[in-house]
Amino acid sequence: AALNDPAVQQHIKEAAYQQAQQGYHVAREGAAVAVQELRKYVQEGPAGISILCFLGGMATTIVGFLGLLNISGGLTSPFTYVLNAYLTMFGVVTFLLEADMESFKNMKILGKLAPFCEQYQHEIFNRAKVLTELRGRGFYYVFIGSLAITQCVFCLLFLVGVWNLLMGVLCLLMSFGINPADHMQLAPGAGAPLYDHRQGP
Repeated sequence: AALNDPAVQQHIKEAAYQQAQQGYHVAREGAAVAVQELRKYVQEGPAGISILCFLGGMATTIVGFLGLLNISGGLTSPFTYVLNAYLTMFGVVTFLLEADMESFKNMKILGKLAPFCEQYQHEIFNRAKVLTELRGRGFYYVFIGSLAITQCVFCLLFLVGVWNLLMGVLCLLMSFGINPADHMQLAPGAGAPLYDHRQGP
């Protein structure tokens, strides 16, 4: 058969190697762009972090709600089903915590829900004042992340958990006056160099 031909096998290996190289470069460039965008938001301080946490809250809500739709899964794995209920609730709380109500009111369709959301936002601020501080939110997001990340590896729950953990760490660092953007480095060729020889060792 043609596959037994050494020349064909060599050609297949070379093609596979080239595809792997291209995939590596695409992944590397994508990661560099992601870090650059993340750094841009972090540089804005608490306001930028709030946007990232808001996106994480929406993702947490969606993933948790999708898990609740799996009724049969609730029968075979009730703990995971309850966890999805908690994640949905935590995601909604995060949405209310981080939502910019002024921008929300300007939306044509969703703006009609702004008074309702604003009311519950004030309820959260009054009943859970610890969440109005960066440090409190940091521990809150770390808690959510630790719940989600332990359920699986490289699934939606895992990704949501990693994001919440990251947001928690960023909030905690900022609560101690440390801006992580000052320590975030980009890959060479994708922004600032990792090391500037003029700065010395």
